Amino acid sequence: MSENIKDAIQYGVELSQGQQVVHVIDGKTFYDRTKADLKEVEPIKYAATLTINSLTGLINYLKSKFDEEADAVQEEILLHVESPTSVIAYSKLNSDRCRESLVEAKMRMDKFNYGYFMDSEQFIINIQSLFQREKDAEAVLKCASGIRIEGGGDLYDNGISQQVSVKQGAATIQKAEVPSPATLKPYRTFLEIDQPEGQFIFRINKHGECALFEADGGIWKNHAIDQIKEYLTSALKDEVGSGQITIIG
Repeated sequence: MSENIKDAIQYGVELSQGQQVVHVIDGKTFYDRTKADLKEVEPIKYAATLTINSLTGLINYLKSKFDEEADAVQEEILLHVESPTSVIAYSKLNSDRCRESLVEAKMRMDKFNYGYFMDSEQFIINIQSLFQREKDAEAVLKCASGIRIEGGGDLYDNGISQQVSVKQGAATIQKAEVPSPATLKPYRTFLEIDQPEGQFIFRINKHGECALFEADGGIWKNHAIDQIKEYLTSALKDEVGSGQITIIG
């Protein structure tokens, strides 16, 4: 039995040594790592994607032509507004039908924790720091800062609207309508464009904790993408007009 195993191993070694592992296909050289997985020896090289944090930085990079040779023909670039927080510049398809991701503008900003109740102090800080101070934002802040709930008896809720006891001055207490739905403008896209407003449901639980729930079905994302596209088209009008840059949403 051991002789048969030895002969089989020897046959396998001889067979593998006689197999071709380097192949030339359509002028490209490949080596076979597993006899089923071909890897190109000299593939087209791609640079790592450059990441920046604003639309202004993206525009400055594209206008500078920093990575282009002085006498080179300008390559066409595709600008894809992928989301309210991401814009990526791609090259044209190469001979392998692949695109190079040249640069990405990616917004980094703290986000409000929607759908979760938090104590009024934390809620007020988040509203003040992560939302524009519009009329409804001021009303939400005023209501959240004056909440007075004792044993849940000071909160009236009919499933659609709420009334809560709020402090007025040093000792006066009165019933106030909770401003909901509220039209608010949180910071959630690039600061170079006007922040899209959205509808939010403001709720207070029996412990006096506050929460915001998004109520527009994500429509704001489409508005933000359209605004980003308009902003880039205006800022890069010469490049867009010449056909060097194409912008899609």
